[in-house]
Amino acid sequence: MSVQYFENEKIFMLQGRKSTYAFEIQNGGAVCNLHWGGKVNDVIDLPTTEELVNHISTGPFSQVNTDDRQEYRPFGGKSVTDPALKITFKDGTRNVFLNYVSHKIDNDTLYVVTKDPKYPVEVTLVYRLIEEFDIIERKAVIKNTGDEDFVIENAFSAKYYLPNIDKYRLTYFPGAYYHEFQRTQEIIKNGRRVVETRKGLSGNDAMPFFMIDDTTAVEEFGGVYFGTLIWSGNWKFIFERDQTDRIVITCGANDFDFDVCLEGGQTYETPVIAAGYTNGGFGNVTRNLHRYEKKEIIHPTEKDRILPVIYNTAGSLRNAANEEIVLKEVDMAHEAGIELFVLEGGWTGTEDIGSPTNNGQSHRLGFGTWTVNKVRFPNGLKAISDRVHSYGMKFGLWIEPESVFPLNELVTEHPDWIVGYDHRDLEIKGIGCYSLNMANDDACEYITNVLIKLISENGIDYIKNDFNRANTHLGWRGEEIKHQKEAWDKYVRNMWKCYGTVKEKFPNLIFENSAGGGKRTDLGMLKFAGRMHRSDNQDPVDSLKMHEGFTYLLPSKFAGGACFISDLYSQLVNRRKTTMEFQAHVGMMSGLSVSLKFAELSDDRMAELKRLLALNKEIRETVQTGEFYRLVSIYERPYCAYQFRGNDGKRSIVFCFAENIAFGKTADFIRLKALDPDKKYKVTGNGTYYKYHTTSPKYKTEIPSHKKDYGIHTGAGLMNVGIQIGIHGQGSSEILVVEEQ
Repeated sequence: MSVQYFENEKIFMLQGRKSTYAFEIQNGGAVCNLHWGGKVNDVIDLPTTEELVNHISTGPFSQVNTDDRQEYRPFGGKSVTDPALKITFKDGTRNVFLNYVSHKIDNDTLYVVTKDPKYPVEVTLVYRLIEEFDIIERKAVIKNTGDEDFVIENAFSAKYYLPNIDKYRLTYFPGAYYHEFQRTQEIIKNGRRVVETRKGLSGNDAMPFFMIDDTTAVEEFGGVYFGTLIWSGNWKFIFERDQTDRIVITCGANDFDFDVCLEGGQTYETPVIAAGYTNGGFGNVTRNLHRYEKKEIIHPTEKDRILPVIYNTAGSLRNAANEEIVLKEVDMAHEAGIELFVLEGGWTGTEDIGSPTNNGQSHRLGFGTWTVNKVRFPNGLKAISDRVHSYGMKFGLWIEPESVFPLNELVTEHPDWIVGYDHRDLEIKGIGCYSLNMANDDACEYITNVLIKLISENGIDYIKNDFNRANTHLGWRGEEIKHQKEAWDKYVRNMWKCYGTVKEKFPNLIFENSAGGGKRTDLGMLKFAGRMHRSDNQDPVDSLKMHEGFTYLLPSKFAGGACFISDLYSQLVNRRKTTMEFQAHVGMMSGLSVSLKFAELSDDRMAELKRLLALNKEIRETVQTGEFYRLVSIYERPYCAYQFRGNDGKRSIVFCFAENIAFGKTADFIRLKALDPDKKYKVTGNGTYYKYHTTSPKYKTEIPSHKKDYGIHTGAGLMNVGIQIGIHGQGSSEILVVEEQ
């Protein structure tokens, strides 16, 4: 059995394939951690709590402070590290002591019940082992067993303790709008290092994900601890190195402006954190997480879905959409080989194109009620949907359900549904709108029904679900004062309920979790999302670092974006021009999207687009369902290479990109991973290649096939010697197709 309890020693051991997590019940009843890391097969090899706590000798004055090792240490006792739980009782008491009461093992799940000996609080610590991926899901369930209310001031999901060694390195992924998922590494120094979000979102300040190693781990080798919080709201990770050099990690929902008034008999359940250990380096962290997500998190209809080629009107029509214009775009999209047509802004509101209302953004008048603009679309969206479906394409629609325009009738009819305070004027947030308060059950039910009605009446196959604002504070109109700060928690759970209900009713719907680019990139949203908008920055050169950062936690295919191939959005941020081929190659690492003005494309550019879409369709199954390997990191070299290995091992797709190779240099030999060393593989390049001439005035001519035969190599050769590719300068790329012979 992988979850074990040793009665004589009072020790629990959770055994992954290559890791062990162990803790014990102390004589006084405290539940204390003993080990998290490499595999331990026998309890006799575990350290004692005394050895772990008292590793600095103070001679005859040494004392064992087990508070410093408690699995779920509450506020109180002798420890000065951050508590996992803080409660204020009616009589003013603020400390809690949790002692073991009982436990239950249910297959792969362990429940450890603890109670305060005097006050009416019971905390059940839940551990769910996913053995094959060396991951343990943890949460705490807090119950008020008395009759009087008490206030939970913070309730984190878990605490972790690392072995005492000289130095640890933290890897995390901070960012900002247009600059998401930036891999950052730093030594954990004495004191507290806090990584958090406080805007009501899980990003884009940082991803709720960390990795920690002893500074020696690399991509494929070395011990790495990792964890990710399954939560789409405010979160907080605290990394503490105390005066004795112990590393303590506290993770969970952020305690910023947070409390929960728990009435008698009620329970509060913390978000789940999934954490683990591997000795296979950062690459194995990624692959273990991707496998875990596919098995445990991702919706069944999305696990092996091959994403269609997407056309989005964001970069072509912007918001200047009407029935006539859109139908023409649909016809041209079909001709180009598009498989999913997405109508972005401009379909709602009450005024025609060219209206000066709201500085030309008159479509925002419909934000809140989300009714179709009958001036622009006299036959409704069904006319668009029918034309799209007649070509065998899917139809998608952009919407921002949590956004309400100040002049929308929803504001006057239901002012209590808007985020704000009863005795303050409403505050306008991002893009000149209010936020719908999803913590309000009626508001949540309303917008759920709006989405269901839109989808069912218009034959919608794809929803691009946006959220272009941050809730820096979250007032809850009409709610009792004692429950006001619960809004942060209730908002997330109701939002999940809304989007989960929609996905349950329409299981084949592709739900893109857009959120302004990277603002909700977490495993909570992954439960019903088919795409996760990576960034509004669609510059393909910038995208390399953002995409690599994204893939540490999430599968590459989920990295969404509306305008991967675009004349507008590809150069909007940096005014940097890149080729259509480079844009497409970067986009092919996920679900490829196009946002071009088809009517303005020359015959040559249309032919190039069709060629690139055909290549995407040829390789996408391997890319979107295969395993991911970072061969060369863009954070370490001026170029990068990524391999997608098919599940049967017979085919791999390798993407190679030059970010900024200078002085006429080229990339080093690219060494592949996870091939059969004894098998032979044919390697074919896809890119822009030239034939060079020594006597002709035109010294080079482009090879029209855009292919290069790299010959046949053994798996051992490709892994140990590698292959030399021709990327150079900035914005050149190549895709290798590696096929077993």
